[in-house]
Amino acid sequence: MMKRYMGQLKMIIKFYTEGCAPCKAVSKLLDQSEVIYDEIDIGKDIDAAIHYRVRSVPTVINTATNATLVGFKGIYETQEWINEHCS
Repeated sequence: MMKRYMGQLKMIIKFYTEGCAPCKAVSKLLDQSEVIYDEIDIGKDIDAAIHYRVRSVPTVINTATNATLVGFKGIYETQEWINEHCS
């Protein structure tokens, strides 16, 4: 069942699948940046993935601004996106 994120000032959601190495790398960067985020395994919550139009993993969305990171772009670019959109 899809969680509701309505009414949140800012919610960071990371979509992933089990065994996805790039997903783990993004999680590590989010954790190092002390970003509070929710994780959704698209294998277990396909409705949320459809709702947010997730087409590949990892995908990180800031629900307040609709800023979206799709895929792992390397450490530097991913960290830059996190700093700009998740702080």
